[in-house]
Amino acid sequence: MALPAHILDRLPAQLRRNSLIRDASSLLGDRADAPEALPEQLLQGELLPGAVVEFSLDGLGGFGTSLALAAVRRVQSEGRLAAFIDPSASLHAPGVVRAGVELSRLIVVEPSLEALGRVAVRMAESRLFGVVVIDTLGSPSMPFEIPGGAWTRVVRRLALAVEQTENSVLLLTDRSMPRALPLPVKRRIEISRVGKKQLVARIVRDRQGRMTGPLPVDLPHVA
Repeated sequence: MALPAHILDRLPAQLRRNSLIRDASSLLGDRADAPEALPEQLLQGELLPGAVVEFSLDGLGGFGTSLALAAVRRVQSEGRLAAFIDPSASLHAPGVVRAGVELSRLIVVEPSLEALGRVAVRMAESRLFGVVVIDTLGSPSMPFEIPGGAWTRVVRRLALAVEQTENSVLLLTDRSMPRALPLPVKRRIEISRVGKKQLVARIVRDRQGRMTGPLPVDLPHVA
């Protein structure tokens, strides 16, 4: 079932005119590969309402997609809509369904890299979505280079857009990308792989003062 027309009509007109927005049921491709197994504890307490949360990933390939779809699944379980901003056009319907996501309640936006920040702000400002996922990782064959200075301003605008709401913004970034200053997110979690079946996660920035040392996380479903 497609997303109701009155919801689509409430989204920014320019995005609708440029055909950037669609519900996930229209995703193309026959790839049925599921995202990498995700330990649910990585999201416990991390989707902060009214805030931008950054997950900075190191050497994890498609794990960012798995993390994002778990966040989408969580807000959908609460009866809310979700948005996934996917400039690399890497999402495919079979894998999304296998991750437990309801396609008809997920909006996918595929802007150019140059328009990514502007589109993300407009989606957050609509206040229609329990979570807006912004994938700045790109793909292994086409990694993105996100200018730090410009994204400092983007993150501040995203924070204002969701402030005093129950909505969240989940920002996926590449930990290896050089950056003069950290982004002004409310919380930043770094995740890296230390073995085939284990990750290490740590909170390295938190405006409420919550910091953690390395936290080992097992991946029990990885063969």
